[in-house]
Amino acid sequence: MNFLSIVILLLVLVAACFALFKLLSSRRKPHCEGCSQCEGCPGVRKQLLLLLLAFSLPAGQLFASNLLYGPWVHNVDEHGFTVLWVSEKPSLDYVEIAPDDGTPFEAMARERIYETSYGRRFFGRFHCVRVESLAPGTTYRYRLVGQTVEDDSNPYRIVYGPRRLISSKKISYSVKTLNAAADTCRFSVFNDIHFKNKRFTALAAPIDPAKTDFILLNGDIVSYAQSLDTVAKYSIQPIAAQAAKLPLFFARGNHESRGRAAYGVHSLFPTPTGEFWYSFRQGPAAFIVLDAGEDKPDSSHEYAGMADFDRYRERETRWLETALQDPSFVSAPVKICIVHIPTLATKASWYSQRWITEHWAPLLEKAGVDLMLSAHHHKWMCVEAGQDGKNYPVLVNSNMERMDVMVTADGIEVKTYDTEGQLCHRWSK
Repeated sequence: MNFLSIVILLLVLVAACFALFKLLSSRRKPHCEGCSQCEGCPGVRKQLLLLLLAFSLPAGQLFASNLLYGPWVHNVDEHGFTVLWVSEKPSLDYVEIAPDDGTPFEAMARERIYETSYGRRFFGRFHCVRVESLAPGTTYRYRLVGQTVEDDSNPYRIVYGPRRLISSKKISYSVKTLNAAADTCRFSVFNDIHFKNKRFTALAAPIDPAKTDFILLNGDIVSYAQSLDTVAKYSIQPIAAQAAKLPLFFARGNHESRGRAAYGVHSLFPTPTGEFWYSFRQGPAAFIVLDAGEDKPDSSHEYAGMADFDRYRERETRWLETALQDPSFVSAPVKICIVHIPTLATKASWYSQRWITEHWAPLLEKAGVDLMLSAHHHKWMCVEAGQDGKNYPVLVNSNMERMDVMVTADGIEVKTYDTEGQLCHRWSK
């Protein structure tokens, strides 16, 4: 407990004792029924109850941050990024931005950026603030400030709690915008974690933010999405230390499409297209991120009549045909496709794997894709170009390993590590 907390608690104690003294020493006066000076008056009882309640709370609850999960950064490009977090209580929060110049946030008035909806500032528990008009390849610091919404029953007078810093004072939050002119692209990949928080944290621990551009979550970080709180808890909290300094990119796995909250998963990982498929560029590498949907036919009983992924993939295919012709992708020295389920045609392949191999692989081959990074099979797989009839290699990362990728204009180097930091696999092109 800090000095300020002690002082405030002492003041609360004094106020409570004073109210108690008034309650016990006062006598009812018939001419002032209901006056706060009278014994048994509801006003005194209410004041005393609130004061005693406040005093009975642990100091940690009185001064605890309203931040529950996050923050994390998604949808980063050369000129902006999106900051997301989850608060414990509904709150009106904003992001403050500062250059990475060593000055304290308090050195000057910083820009406050709110989430807005049709001209109105948003309050709630799930927060998403877009920051724009930034410079490429530049590091920016940010912090979260806000106040809880205690009562919004009156549309003309909302009652707020005190405004305070809700992001940690012990952690420096920062993010670096993408830069197509950079010489290298370095990132780490995780997949098929399936709620295994300890493994996730152990795999991520060795990541050096100074030597990494971003983190890629390549699907099935959770086994289902029954609530968005659950998705945030298991996708973000295990890597909170890394997410504080590195942007995330998300490729949906088949398991994130399951559960009553599956419709809202995209709100935690917004993209420039508004879909789970999108593209981006960092240095010499251009990326196409795809979503193969569920792995079995739409008619499978496991989907309880909710699946309509054939039409979904058809619409995605039309987007892919256009995205592969984008100048930013065409001009990139290295082209990488990210998709949770790989384009591998084997006798053991399930429905969607066969579907995307038939419909997407020819498009990717024609566009000159250099590498596909996938997951789903819970084991390391390396299928070199030509092995199964395609002219690009496919690497499938194990669910027990972190994949580190280094891209230059001259080639790609991939290494995977286990939770002990031991090198498991190496591949290069």
